[in-house]
Amino acid sequence: MRDLITSTANIHVKRIRSLVRSRKERHRERMFVVEGVRLVEEALHYQSPASVLYVPEQLQATPRGRGLLSQVERQPNAAPTTPGLLAELSDVETSQGIIAAVPLPLLTPPTLSLVLVLDGVQDPGNVGTLLRSAEAAGVDLVVGLAGTADLWSPKVVRAAMGAHFRVPLVDDVDWAAVRPQLAALTAIYAATQQATLTYDQVDWRQAVALVVGNEANGVSAETLQLAHEVTIPMAGAVESLNAAIAGSVLLFEAARQRRR
Repeated sequence: MRDLITSTANIHVKRIRSLVRSRKERHRERMFVVEGVRLVEEALHYQSPASVLYVPEQLQATPRGRGLLSQVERQPNAAPTTPGLLAELSDVETSQGIIAAVPLPLLTPPTLSLVLVLDGVQDPGNVGTLLRSAEAAGVDLVVGLAGTADLWSPKVVRAAMGAHFRVPLVDDVDWAAVRPQLAALTAIYAATQQATLTYDQVDWRQAVALVVGNEANGVSAETLQLAHEVTIPMAGAVESLNAAIAGSVLLFEAARQRRR
């Protein structure tokens, strides 16, 4: 039986706490935090975590939790802890009894056919939803331009539901840094309200990038200089769609055309 961790001075506790709280630490350590049964299952499937803290009695309460517990207890960097200590580290209202620090996946797209660029999308829920939609639509690469919520923050990771382990991500860059990587694309399209080109008029079967902008201000002036604008026609008095919904609509139009 492993020793129960009860002290906030423990190395695993200090590591996880710093990664939950600090974008700077996540990028410096090249690690991020996953929490909950499903996401820790995903992490264990793809790589070995640097630290795992778990509450045995909580995991033992469900069959899925018991299965995960048997895996976790074989990990060299895993240790049981108390519900109170885990609650201090948790970024959710009700913890599922397990949290882990894992290395950032090193994923490289074999080709670039469909790229999603996030231009100042600041709500973590929107960013995570767009990552999840990107995976489902077959996106090869997601780029988070500077000003976008941290792609590796706990809230984004929860909303993305495991996409971080399967979709290559580039975070906190500017256009100057990412344009050479996108040079082979046929076109860049930016979702805007004022465009005359509608999303179903675009040939999404080409090698293209889609840019989704800030929730309040849309895409940046620099993006507008680089991209063709595209819009989603809407009926009634609706002014605009949520950024995650609009981006998902466009991504699945691309996926629909590519299935033909």
